[in-house]
Amino acid sequence: MNTNDMHDKTATGQEEVNENAAGLSMMERRVLILINGEKDVEKLAKLSLCDDIEAVIDRLLELEMVEVTEPTIIQAEAANDTPASDTETDAHTVSAREFMCNTLSTFGNQVRVAPLHKQIAETTDLEALRQLLKPWYQSISETPGGMYQADDLRKEVLEMMHREEVNAA
Repeated sequence: MNTNDMHDKTATGQEEVNENAAGLSMMERRVLILINGEKDVEKLAKLSLCDDIEAVIDRLLELEMVEVTEPTIIQAEAANDTPASDTETDAHTVSAREFMCNTLSTFGNQVRVAPLHKQIAETTDLEALRQLLKPWYQSISETPGGMYQADDLRKEVLEMMHREEVNAA
């Protein structure tokens, strides 16, 4: 597997995100949620904090929950450019921010969550991100697919944020 490979969810993968019925491990689920056709394997590894990203993606490919996609020119350029704010932001904060954005994209009503999504995406400070946890959680909880998983997703993002605090100490 090439670290520049891009993946996207299949209909089965999207259904699994909504239903949580296939018995995926927490890490497999986290990676599945993060996969959106815009991140290469290397970026997914950093965001998910997964030590064996290739094995997780291989499993998701076997289960036909994801598929390899060809990056567009814009995506290829974006993958090579790290926003300036990310160079100043801890990796755990970036991971939590990306996780929150991806779960909003997966579960939220795109029109309703667009302002919150933008606000989260632009946040570089962990404390400011913590302030957005409640509206993020409420947005996810209001959807049929998200209401059953909101507590687990909240737990995951809090664990990401806690790692940031531990590393800062």
